[in-house]
Amino acid sequence: MKKNILFFINGFGIEKADSYNVYSASLMPNMEALRTAKENMFFSIPDKYLDYKSAYRNFSIGIDDSLSYNLIEQNIYNNEYKSNQLIQYITNELNKNNSKLHIFVYWDSTKTIEYLSFYLKEIDKLTKAKIFVHVILCQKSLNDYKEIEKGFNVLSYEVNSSVKIGLVTGEKNFRDSTQMKEVIKALITEFGEKWKDIPKRINVSLESKTIPCENRTFAVNIGYSVSDNDQVLFFNFSNVDVLMFRNELGLQKYKPLNLDSVMFYSLFPVKCGDRQVPFMYNYAIASNCFLNSLKSVNVKALVLDKKDNCTYINYYLTGLRNAVEENLKYLSIEESFFDNPNNILDTLKNYDNQLYIINYDISATSTLEDLKSRLKKADDILGILAKHCTDNNMGLFVSSLYGIEKEMFNQKLEKCKINFSGRAPVIIIDNDLDFSKYTHIEPGSLYDLSNSVIWNTNKEYKTSGLLKKKSALFSIFYKKPKEEKK
Repeated sequence: MKKNILFFINGFGIEKADSYNVYSASLMPNMEALRTAKENMFFSIPDKYLDYKSAYRNFSIGIDDSLSYNLIEQNIYNNEYKSNQLIQYITNELNKNNSKLHIFVYWDSTKTIEYLSFYLKEIDKLTKAKIFVHVILCQKSLNDYKEIEKGFNVLSYEVNSSVKIGLVTGEKNFRDSTQMKEVIKALITEFGEKWKDIPKRINVSLESKTIPCENRTFAVNIGYSVSDNDQVLFFNFSNVDVLMFRNELGLQKYKPLNLDSVMFYSLFPVKCGDRQVPFMYNYAIASNCFLNSLKSVNVKALVLDKKDNCTYINYYLTGLRNAVEENLKYLSIEESFFDNPNNILDTLKNYDNQLYIINYDISATSTLEDLKSRLKKADDILGILAKHCTDNNMGLFVSSLYGIEKEMFNQKLEKCKINFSGRAPVIIIDNDLDFSKYTHIEPGSLYDLSNSVIWNTNKEYKTSGLLKKKSALFSIFYKKPKEEKK
């Protein structure tokens, strides 16, 4: 068994043509030297992700969509969703109290609105109550606005006139207490920005380069204010935290509201502190995941990342379970941990694991100079790790879980587009690997990368991932031409 390090420079990637050209050999000399060294292997893999969660899901399980989408799809296909007990209970409460239903839909996939429309039609059959859909935009790319506009058309034309779009806001506002207060104010008072013409509002966001998840709160219709006995359904496909929303709703002073009379439900389980929120479906568990692969060859891994990230990283690496396992441990670190490279080397000495995953993040930047500073620091870390692995006969894999796509200011206060999305670099450094015998024959993925790392740690792992041996036929194309005698 051999020790390996997987170093993620998250947010980094192969720059697209429309990017500012941040990367350079002078900014990241270690990256450039390792990338061009003949004894190493360098290539890139497709990477469409823009955040930790979706990237770690693919890295661990090898799928792009959440298993929750597959579960709902099957329920719709078999018409099982129509007999869901929670739907029956919600509609009964609406009819009994003559109240409104507020559906807060977390829109993170093209399938979200498609599936929601089925549930809306069924609920509408069972009640005459007013239904307001409040849209929470979770997308992280300007390119997603095309699908967002199509989704709004689905909501507008495929459901009954009793269903109205209420508020629209960015997911970021649900994580910030100040912005959450503005959401609650709009929800209670109906005061604020109003747009009936969704395409025009989308154009405003495009012109201002505002990604969907960072949109300000605006309203599409009126009459959506929350009142006593109303029902609130969180239409979520991932495990989201709604405690701040509920607390702020109870703290607001705009109008009297008996919060105990407002009932909360969700599609899948949500976090709400000590309060239990009834849900329609439980999360599916993946049998094929990073943890199970580690256990199959008795490899123990240590993940280094910020405390706030460790919980959901563990959720995806353990196959969508909140499990604690011996083969997968975490070391929560602060941003300052990377200021002293010796901290990394000390960690490697103090923890006896076969695999170390180090997450360094460059995405939380607002200026070009800050981004360059983080890239320079990442390059310094890379140089130290490369030397350590070479000296101690360890394997080193360098890549990125996702690339950023955003605008930021340079020193002249000019806006610069940074586009690292699309492809992630991969560098493999290992004294024992003869790269003349291997080639990247087929397009790989983050899932192939995870398999490659585990395979390089223990060759008994049968899936080699990105490292495919050259076949005799394929090697013909790599034979050097014979030199002609003069």
